Amino acid sequence: MLLAKRVEKVQVIDLIPSEIVDQIMAPPAPVAPPTPPTPTPPKPTPPKPTPPKPKPTPPDPTPPKPKPVKPKPKPVEVVKPKPKPKPVKPKIKVNLNSTMRQPDTQKVKAQQAAAERARQAEAKRQAALKQSLNNLDSKLSGRTSVNVPQGRYAAANYESLIRRKYVDATIHPGTISGDPVVKVQLVIARNGNVISARIIGVSGLASWDRAVQKALDRVKRIAPFPAGMSGAKKTFNLNFNSRSFQ
Repeated sequence: MLLAKRVEKVQVIDLIPSEIVDQIMAPPAPVAPPTPPTPTPPKPTPPKPTPPKPKPTPPDPTPPKPKPVKPKPKPVEVVKPKPKPKPVKPKIKVNLNSTMRQPDTQKVKAQQAAAERARQAEAKRQAALKQSLNNLDSKLSGRTSVNVPQGRYAAANYESLIRRKYVDATIHPGTISGDPVVKVQLVIARNGNVISARIIGVSGLASWDRAVQKALDRVKRIAPFPAGMSGAKKTFNLNFNSRSFQ
């Protein structure tokens, strides 16, 4: 109905192209139902980011093998050696009733005889010297006849004193074959001090030479000069024979 009315009112204009007229005169096209609104497509969900590939977990480092623990050695029990029993010293029984050992009587007698011979020889020498001095004294007169014998007699006595001193200081080596003689020279000060003592002639027997030398080393003083001897010091040359020292 509406379309009919609209046709009545429409004035045909020749100038309208036929195509348009055809369109107008054509039956109305069916009204298409309203197109439903095109639904808004949902926004595309952005793809989830691809998670990065997990890095391969490095294998756990192999822990170093523990060093083998050496077992502590068990303390060795030290067994102390048993002390050795001290050897029992045998008791020496002393027989108090036994007789004392007697020295060699033959050796003692020989030494005594030798000493006696030496004393007798010295006595004879002293007697001969005294006789000579007395004879000299009778021939001399005045002051000289008094002083000279006194000085010589004093010197002779002093020489005997020296000899006895060295006999006492000598340790005799024992049995000696023969009668070896050692020549010694002594220099003695007036106060009796031995200034020097030396061997000037060996006997040829080493044991006797050593015995005399040790005696010379031991004696350091004799005795002061007697009143009849003059001089600050004197030199004496003496023969030490083995037998006279026994």
